[in-house]
Amino acid sequence: MADQLASIILLADSLNSENLTEKIAKHLNKYPIGLIYLDIKRFGEMEKKHGQIACRKLLQVWKQLIIEAEMAGSFGLLTHRMFGDDVLLFVRTEQGDANWVKTVLLRLAHEIRTIFGKQLNESMVLSGDSIELYTGTAVLDPSTGRTAENLLYDAIKEAIHEARSKTDAEFRRLQMEFRDILAWHKITAHYQPIVSLSTGSIYGYEALARGPQESYFATPNRLWEFAEKENQLYALEKAARQRAIEGFLSSDSNWKLFINLNANVIHDPQFTPGQTLAFLEKMNLTPQNVVFEITERQSIDDYASFTKALGHYRKQGYRIAIDDAGAGYSSLQAIAELRPDYIKIDRSIIHHIDRDKIKEILLETLVVFAQKINCQIIAEGIETFEELEIVKRLGVHFGQGYLLGRPHPKLQPVSDAVMEWIERHSSIV
Repeated sequence: MADQLASIILLADSLNSENLTEKIAKHLNKYPIGLIYLDIKRFGEMEKKHGQIACRKLLQVWKQLIIEAEMAGSFGLLTHRMFGDDVLLFVRTEQGDANWVKTVLLRLAHEIRTIFGKQLNESMVLSGDSIELYTGTAVLDPSTGRTAENLLYDAIKEAIHEARSKTDAEFRRLQMEFRDILAWHKITAHYQPIVSLSTGSIYGYEALARGPQESYFATPNRLWEFAEKENQLYALEKAARQRAIEGFLSSDSNWKLFINLNANVIHDPQFTPGQTLAFLEKMNLTPQNVVFEITERQSIDDYASFTKALGHYRKQGYRIAIDDAGAGYSSLQAIAELRPDYIKIDRSIIHHIDRDKIKEILLETLVVFAQKINCQIIAEGIETFEELEIVKRLGVHFGQGYLLGRPHPKLQPVSDAVMEWIERHSSIV
């Protein structure tokens, strides 16, 4: 695999006006040159989930970050090459032998992975997905007397192999950790409040499943994505749902518990309808307390089968929400096919809505649309009072986000500051 990818990279680069071999040869004199290989984890899966346009935009952002770093002389970058999501960074060295350069490169690769990963996530191009990078390193050592072309080929191959080896070992470790979490029920539920924007009162809470605090699976996205990859969606969903219901010690019988329902669970051979009701009865709750959230990011291949499964829940009194609406291309189809009771607007639309007229118009249109189909809107990701002001003025029914309350193992009230703000702005509709 590393041999093939190295050959493809060099073949593609040979079409450049100044290919890598020529450029490297000019600088490969008495000191070695370091090579850092970078690759976006699960890029193929992200492309399927978010579409080619969004992922192309992500690569453009990444390329710009690399160009800016190179122009600024950051990390000692000599030059770079980018082939899709595969990136080669060449680093100048002014002293030391190949072993010393390798040690420095390993530290530098960690620093670059951390900085670029943080910047890519802050770009919010792929909302809801955590972007991480694989890294591999190699040294082009002129003291071996080999040609620049041979050194370059072997270095690329070595760096790719190092990155892939880390990936395989890491994946095996994560498999064991994930199985341990399922076997020993090491899942906790954190609850984030959903607030009425007309009164400031609690309407309900979204339950978010998390693994152990210090674990790779501490965040919900990683937990669910890995479960899907391991064909353990139903096992995880069953455990997470039970935890969410057990911890929902509501002081108001009208509060709603929002629980994620993965669209692909109905295809799991272990899927058995009816078990949620048993959990609810043990905790003196009813289906009327529960709203199932279907995320818009999960493609639904068979709407007929999924709608039939939802019908089973609806007949018992459960309600349905479309989550992450606006994050991808399938929102309208999901809304038309599933006829939800709630539409949760993705945080990518709410973020900086006070500075973006297009986002404001889009949200206003969705509010009018929801009114016409007798559906309620929940704005996700509200983090500032400025965003809250726009959302409230446009007539959004409910809000969720760090400003209104962070996820917490216990049901937390709305802060006094938010309550006072909503009361002062109660005349705004």
